[in-house]
Amino acid sequence: LKEAQKPEHIIVACSDSRIAPEIIFNAKLGELFVIRSIGEVIGDAELATIEYGVQDLGIKSVIILAHTNCGAVAEAQKLLRESEAGKLHFDEKGNNSKLDTMVYRIYKNLAGNSSNSIDSRSASFDNLKAQMKVLEGDEQMKSALKKGLKITSGMYDIST
Repeated sequence: LKEAQKPEHIIVACSDSRIAPEIIFNAKLGELFVIRSIGEVIGDAELATIEYGVQDLGIKSVIILAHTNCGAVAEAQKLLRESEAGKLHFDEKGNNSKLDTMVYRIYKNLAGNSSNSIDSRSASFDNLKAQMKVLEGDEQMKSALKKGLKITSGMYDIST
């Protein structure tokens, strides 16, 4: 560890303080390369970090870890209800906080789902699937997949 890191897996997880990938996976220092964002949303910064892990550290496994009772997903569900009631207030021109923008990205994923993500668990799964699509649709990741990169996902139940 003193000389270099050689993690085996990249974990993309929510920044929720109840979720600790190192503890969940019983990992030692240096075994996991962890990236955290609210709602495990994968944007440019997360993609760049994943690319670094894959290209520079030689990591061959990416795991997107979602969880139940996610606050970011709950906020997106609130936007979904507001939208259905015709009360959605989001400035499409970009005059929003960074937090609102992240939650809106989750909302758009939920709004595009035919089930409308009624319950929290389903909404978390829908968001997880959307993040998988983002990762698998990235050109750098497509290339890495052809070279043996594995991308998987999981749902952590915070009640366990």
